[in-house]
Amino acid sequence: MRVGLIGYPVTGKSTLYRAAARGLAKGEVTAVVVPDARFDAIVAQVRPKKATPATVILCDDLESVQGSGKAFSPRLLESARKADLLLHVVRAFDNPVAPYHTSVAPLRDQESLDVELVLNDLQIVENRLERLHKSMAVRSPGSPEYAEKALFERIQSPLGSGTALRAQELSEDDWTIVRNYQFLSGKPMVVAFNVPEAEAASPSAELVARCEALRKIGAPAFCACATLEEEIAMLDAADQPEFLASLGLSEPASAKVIRAVYDALGLITFFTAGDNETRAWPLRRGSRALKAAGTVHTDIARGFIRAEVVHYADYAACGSLDAAYSAGKMSLEGKEYVVRDGDLLHIRNKS
Repeated sequence: MRVGLIGYPVTGKSTLYRAAARGLAKGEVTAVVVPDARFDAIVAQVRPKKATPATVILCDDLESVQGSGKAFSPRLLESARKADLLLHVVRAFDNPVAPYHTSVAPLRDQESLDVELVLNDLQIVENRLERLHKSMAVRSPGSPEYAEKALFERIQSPLGSGTALRAQELSEDDWTIVRNYQFLSGKPMVVAFNVPEAEAASPSAELVARCEALRKIGAPAFCACATLEEEIAMLDAADQPEFLASLGLSEPASAKVIRAVYDALGLITFFTAGDNETRAWPLRRGSRALKAAGTVHTDIARGFIRAEVVHYADYAACGSLDAAYSAGKMSLEGKEYVVRDGDLLHIRNKS
């Protein structure tokens, strides 16, 4: 999972990046471990030779959006299109050197950047439709060009009205076409309002309301003070809980970012537990056992026979996989089994 941080200049984008990377950032790209107490408990019990947690790749290589209708730079577009998700960092603190807007207006800035993404996509759609109208193949129902023209004409008007692709009702076939163009407003979005230290534990009512409104349309949002969070990230892990509590905070920014990314992408985690390696795997919610097998290895999916499944709650109650098996808590499932968050899987396959 590749998360690209995006925002206007002087929003604290790089500061939040360093905070979310837990002080481990080296360069513009960092792999951040997904915190999961379930995985830690499995590793402690199994004691494998190798433990591989799930990770999220944070990328701070996107140039700042200049605003005022200026076209996105080629570098920004290239980096943004590589991302699976965009994390929009919005300035909600006063800064006299901020070059984009002189006043602090986070709701305005959050909307403005979303409009910039939509306008970029609208330009692509209009340019493509202009070329399609000149194509002979577009006149043949059933041709790829015909389907593309019909889709682009359908999404053109909502884009013109400011509706991002992620908020439009598109079928899987539609998304197959859309992904060929890497539209930016079609990417999942997380919004982080960068608040002053005084509001770290108690953001304004309008920001809390906007976060809730964004969550309802599938764009998880949260508030954090990036400069404060960077200080927290530099502390020893053992010292962080007490310092967080003294500030009235329940968790660091890294946890907020990871949870929001998982929510926006619709991800769950399943586990494979073995003596050689125990590993946590991200998976799209609603995915079936065959998809999980392919996530582990394509050869395992090809030779799929059955999935041995133990739900994490049963594993935790029994204390080990062996005990869960002995207690009859393992079920044999076929390819169509829908994997649940926290499942421990062992795939029987033709090797």
